[in-house]
Amino acid sequence: MMKRAIGIFLTLSSLLTYLIVDMLYDPVENKITTTDMNSGVTTATVLYQYPLMYWVICVILIITFILGIYFILAKEKKYEECPTLDTPEHTRNK
Repeated sequence: MMKRAIGIFLTLSSLLTYLIVDMLYDPVENKITTTDMNSGVTTATVLYQYPLMYWVICVILIITFILGIYFILAKEKKYEECPTLDTPEHTRNK
């Protein structure tokens, strides 16, 4: 039961953190203009690039999300009761 609770916490916190990080980091806009000398046509290309820290945070959040899903889907081990060795049944057989 505890694994499942930790898994739910990790999964939800990674999703919410991703939404917050996505709002905080704005991509850097790079405009590239080229002019063809033969036709005189100018084309403008806009590239959006995120900072490196954005990608580092995303990788950490993906790992956290996968770990949370693992904890949610992992089955709990059922421990069986084992008799202790110092019970009277074990000491009589010696």
